[in-house]
Amino acid sequence: MKKQFLAIAIAAGLTATPLLAQAEATVYGNVHISIDSYDDDIAATNEELNMNSNTSAIGVKGKEDLGGGVSALFKLEWQLDPTERQNGAAQASLIDRDQWVGLKKAGMGTVKFGTMSSNYKQMGGKVDPLYRTQLEGRGFMGMQSGLHGGAGQDGGRMTNTLQYTSPDFSGVSVVFNTTLSNSAEETMGFGVRYKAKGILAFFDYIDSAAFQETAMKFGGKYTMGNMSVALQHELIEDLAIAGSGQAGPDQTFLAFTYGLNDNDTVILTAGDNDIGGGLAVAFDHKLSKSTNTYVGYGSSDAGNGVQTESDLTFGLRHKF
Repeated sequence: MKKQFLAIAIAAGLTATPLLAQAEATVYGNVHISIDSYDDDIAATNEELNMNSNTSAIGVKGKEDLGGGVSALFKLEWQLDPTERQNGAAQASLIDRDQWVGLKKAGMGTVKFGTMSSNYKQMGGKVDPLYRTQLEGRGFMGMQSGLHGGAGQDGGRMTNTLQYTSPDFSGVSVVFNTTLSNSAEETMGFGVRYKAKGILAFFDYIDSAAFQETAMKFGGKYTMGNMSVALQHELIEDLAIAGSGQAGPDQTFLAFTYGLNDNDTVILTAGDNDIGGGLAVAFDHKLSKSTNTYVGYGSSDAGNGVQTESDLTFGLRHKF
């Protein structure tokens, strides 16, 4: 399969023609901060009031027309935390996020090289209306697996990665990715997506190099007018998440949104596995095309009285 990936990459490179136009570059990002009242029944301090950054980031992306239906693409993005300061200095430096370069040809698809979201991670955010908030499914126990987060060879953001995405054929597209990390084993995965008016459906598979196990999931989203319903089910019982050495139970995630008007949306999400689950509800208000604010509450239970946690959150996000 790796040889097929490399053949696609080489073919795309050979089709490139001399420079015809200057590259178009766009600076973009978001500042997203929330105030959270957090309650963890096993923490030293059960109730905490914190200010958190929720994937605040800045980046630059662009493309260049190479002629013949071929474009060069790039993206460089870093995460930052406006809330972490000490003695006037930042606690941590910028954190690398998606950083890649690629080629796209009409009718042939896109090939990218670098660090990027794996095929498995990609759809997790599509079905979660609270993605990148303190109530996101991947942050609450029993809602989405650890394969939707982290970085590295087996992280949701895969490093040293070659990824190919096919063109859309009657609403169907496929994505393949593999790491090229000079390891004895590489992490490889593929996914299938179907998009039509109001409908999104997907299937994803990944073979982990570190855990030498596989995982797969399926799901979709249906939108009708001002209402949407989403589902994701993960078959991960044979995969040890985050190096725990213990198999993770299968997980199911559900989401429902209802738009009261053009600016106000009610959100409900829930998750469950064989041990416990979680529930979150939120109200989102658009202040403008680029700015929104929200308030929400979430609770999760690990089961058997081991751990429960809850979060009351108020957030403000501006995109640029």
